[in-house]
Amino acid sequence: MKFGVSLIMRGSGATPEAFLAVARHAEALGYDSLWASDHFFFPKLTQSYPNTPHGGIPPAWSEGYWECFTVLNQVAACTQRIKIGSSVLVFPMRHPIETAKQVSSLDRFCNGRFIFGVGVGWLKDEFEALNWPFAERGARMNEGLEICTKLWTVERPSHAGRFYRFEDAIFGPKPLQKPHPPIWIAGHAPAALRRAARFGDTWHPFKPSHASLARYKSELLRYLEERGRKPDSIGIAPKVAVAFQDRAPQPGQDPTEGRPQDILDAVRRYRDLGATEMVLDYKPETVDQARVMMDRFANEVRGKV
Repeated sequence: MKFGVSLIMRGSGATPEAFLAVARHAEALGYDSLWASDHFFFPKLTQSYPNTPHGGIPPAWSEGYWECFTVLNQVAACTQRIKIGSSVLVFPMRHPIETAKQVSSLDRFCNGRFIFGVGVGWLKDEFEALNWPFAERGARMNEGLEICTKLWTVERPSHAGRFYRFEDAIFGPKPLQKPHPPIWIAGHAPAALRRAARFGDTWHPFKPSHASLARYKSELLRYLEERGRKPDSIGIAPKVAVAFQDRAPQPGQDPTEGRPQDILDAVRRYRDLGATEMVLDYKPETVDQARVMMDRFANEVRGKV
């Protein structure tokens, strides 16, 4: 089973020095992947981040997010082996041709280590401020993925869709990975699971319980069958919060928040339900705290899975 680590992308702990320190430490510890999350900015909100006690956004977000591709390019330059990826890029608020170019360039720079993780997003206010229609985000994402795969794999691609059109295009450089960088699809709604069955190399659900992972997986397998894909043709990589504490997981916490044995048991359960990889979201958001968490998971959990 593989394990990835989320970079600190927001708050006072997110600095150029922190990106490189966490990346180098994760690679030295033998982690398999590094992940950058994505937001442009937060206008005055009419909605709250899910599970935020007092509404609005989590306090650590008050200083904003670093830009996903910029951070990953820097991380790529200071590492050699570890995979790097977006978890997740809010794809429908970006132009697909521009995104395809950024992905192919980054895949070249990192010598074929990039993973393209994408989701439809949830923050309507951000979409509206950027003048991207929130209600069309799913359709735009599907068409955007069609465009990206054409640009990455076809010599002179053409496209005539609902939102974008081009003919006999010249696009290069192509990504180093063939046919293209792995595509990870986030989400568990029926549309997201159908999208994963259609485009995904890996399904990437956010903080699923064990019960919900089993339930959504059964739906995903049905959509894969409808597309003529085998069940083992797609990986499963949940993103979960990890926190070490002196008691078992409490109500509202992920099963991977608890004592080392609690975390180990939870990881084994995800594995038994079909997870092939996990992305670990450590709650501490300073470099020193992140190092401690990475060390503890590597030494007290990973080797026992």
